[in-house]
Amino acid sequence: MKFAWNKISVAALAFSAIAASADDKTPIRILVGFSAGGNVDMVARLLAEELRAELGRNIVIENRPGAGGRLAAQALKTAAADGSTYLFSPDSWAIFPTITMTAAQLRYDYVKDMAPVARVVSYPLGFFASASSGVKSMQDYVSKVKTQPELAFYGSSGAGSITEFLGLLMSKDVGARLSVVPFKGASEVKTMLIGGQVPVAIMSPSDVLSEDNKKIIPLGVISEKRSALAPHIPTLAEQGVKVTQGSAFMGMWASSKTPATERSKMEKAIQSVSGKPSFVQKLNLAYMEADFGSSQELHKQVRHLQDFWKPMVSASGFKPN
Repeated sequence: MKFAWNKISVAALAFSAIAASADDKTPIRILVGFSAGGNVDMVARLLAEELRAELGRNIVIENRPGAGGRLAAQALKTAAADGSTYLFSPDSWAIFPTITMTAAQLRYDYVKDMAPVARVVSYPLGFFASASSGVKSMQDYVSKVKTQPELAFYGSSGAGSITEFLGLLMSKDVGARLSVVPFKGASEVKTMLIGGQVPVAIMSPSDVLSEDNKKIIPLGVISEKRSALAPHIPTLAEQGVKVTQGSAFMGMWASSKTPATERSKMEKAIQSVSGKPSFVQKLNLAYMEADFGSSQELHKQVRHLQDFWKPMVSASGFKPN
């Protein structure tokens, strides 16, 4: 009787371990905290297309725009932690909310609730002007913004994101206090910039350069050196605005309760996809670079950026809504 009970116990434990992981027939949801049509959504869909073949699973992109990516993070926390739900996002959601808000305000604890899976792509951010603004170059902008206060309003892809804080850093060298106008994603910023509702914006080159758009003028990339994929655009530093912290990346996260085997499976799949010429070429056409980083690398990079930005954000006097 004791032997039979032991066999039943072992079987029950084995079943519970299997149940904790998603069935291969269960679709994988990738949550995206920004609106459809923007660069985050675009990369998520390119990645999903490759992962379908790599994992042999149906993969669904689910957009949860709003609050700078926090709504998607909240959805990840409450989702089944069985390897069927992941979050794909730029780095900003893991950095700025974490250093400006409490876990109670966020409704999740980044350290306790989230687990890095892999870095996927990297890219520079840039400063762009609407053709209707009359701004022709960065020098032209610096000259005009001092006497035309309406030019001080810049579009951002989300409240409390890196695009907001870069604008605050730029204020010193520009010589005017820049004011953010946050939107729910890059696609909205682009629409407003084209329409002239905002005169300038901080965005990824992929949002505006992947199509022939004469209504948006690139003023400069916010990085230490010019992008190899857009070498014709000078850096802001070359033009006297010494802000170089605008390099960003996108990655994949899971709930910390997701089994390590499932997270590892996704990490290895992303590593494989990152080396495929078809994936790399599609990213390059969108002015992005495949840049795989392990879960440990992603963890260290986020911690470094949190430490880097915390004193600057504190000094800016930023208060989250």
